[in-house]
Amino acid sequence: MSTTVSCSTDLDAEGKSTGYLVIGDSTNNSGWANFHVPVVKIKNGAGPTVLILAGNHGDEYEGQFAAREIAQELETKDVTGRIIVIPCLSQEAAKAATRLWPDGTNFNRIFPGNESGPVHGKLAHYLSSELFPIVDAVLELHSGGRGHYFIPSATMVWSHSVKQREKMMKSMISFNAPHQIILPEQPGTDPKTLLSGMVEHLGKELVTTELGGAGIATLETTNLAKEGVRNTLRYLKVIKGAPKTRAELGLPAAITIDFRGSNSYHLANDFGVYENVKGVGDSVVEGEIIGLIHNLDSPNCEPAEIRARQSGLVGVMRGFPRVNPGDVVAVIGKSYSSPDQLPETVS
Repeated sequence: MSTTVSCSTDLDAEGKSTGYLVIGDSTNNSGWANFHVPVVKIKNGAGPTVLILAGNHGDEYEGQFAAREIAQELETKDVTGRIIVIPCLSQEAAKAATRLWPDGTNFNRIFPGNESGPVHGKLAHYLSSELFPIVDAVLELHSGGRGHYFIPSATMVWSHSVKQREKMMKSMISFNAPHQIILPEQPGTDPKTLLSGMVEHLGKELVTTELGGAGIATLETTNLAKEGVRNTLRYLKVIKGAPKTRAELGLPAAITIDFRGSNSYHLANDFGVYENVKGVGDSVVEGEIIGLIHNLDSPNCEPAEIRARQSGLVGVMRGFPRVNPGDVVAVIGKSYSSPDQLPETVS
């Protein structure tokens, strides 16, 4: 239980209501202050509870648009069960148009949170202890932020549990994205410190996305976010109507890209400005030049080459050109026509 965060609207009451997560705070301008995070609840009788989250990182916009639209347009009569929407988790980061909070905190690395910590720690603790336990499924909407551009996709982290994996794959497919990315657990990171990792740890159904990025939101990626959320809500049986498959919508089959390989992630090897020679969706062969790092202080210096470490499909390219050694500049994965074709393990 959280004693430092409360909800101003009754999440258990029937009907539609809007309120705030009220987080105790203390600032330079107000020793006694409250930090408000908007929340919308729509409840109509018995049924599953689905939590929609966006704005985990402040510079990821498509999910924020989709979450706001669904919260504004859905009426009580449309729902069977309960939908809780938080359109923007990292308010301070969003207002600054940055990935991280002003103090440098990455909200997606602080779970299960800290009830006695700063605002973001209290918020993460409230999600972990109050909201996640009462829901059946979580839709967490990401894009690449300023630093990266993902091929618009629904995503999932490969689970060692076959049962959990099959459930997550079905949910991922329901988003109807043109691509599906299979991710490994992030190296050097405790999975339960991630929002998605905490949700999965609690055994909840989970749908995640990477809807473009590079600090922009295109018509294509924003519409994908909005349509994908609605179809997944139908799949989860929390709004009325039957979900549609890509085939039923006259769309080509989704391509699955596997990022689990040890050679998938490509890092900058120098300081400078990165030029994408290959873009998302391009097929590349091992050894092919995929990018160049230019030293703008030395115009006579040849650019540092980044070459593909494996053959496959470019699923992520660099968004923000300025790079330092160690920055991820591209991710290449092997592609499949169905997630059922994925091998159990990869090297």
